[in-house]
Amino acid sequence: SSKRKSHRRHSINHSFLGIIHYFQLVTFMNKDLNSWNHKHATRHFIVQRITAILNIPLSIFLLYLIFNLPTMAYDNIIDLFQKPLVTILTIFLILNFSYHMKLGMQTVIEDYVHDKKNFKIASLLNNLVASIVIIGSTYSIVVIFLMD
Repeated sequence: SSKRKSHRRHSINHSFLGIIHYFQLVTFMNKDLNSWNHKHATRHFIVQRITAILNIPLSIFLLYLIFNLPTMAYDNIIDLFQKPLVTILTIFLILNFSYHMKLGMQTVIEDYVHDKKNFKIASLLNNLVASIVIIGSTYSIVVIFLMD
């Protein structure tokens, strides 16, 4: 019974690994709080800066959507999001903004959550929220793109 539960837990964890690996949940959940090395911190810093730089042109696209969508009819909005360029930019915007948010929140968690258990829970919730936002938003955009 214990082996069966362990195997089931392992196979569930393995099936989610593709999504969760993108957010490095395995790293956050398995490393000791004191084992963060300089390479991780440097990589985190650089990736956070790259996503911030990418957010600039994506923000311009987002502002375009914010100011134009309210004045458009429903059918025109559907037509807009069925254009491949708009769909790709929107998905990239979702991915980049969400990943940047996740990185920023992880920095806050690393700096201010010192209890190992709370650190793991906060990291898990951070990854979970980012995953839900990305999966839900991307699914919605793809459904609109594929509408007839």
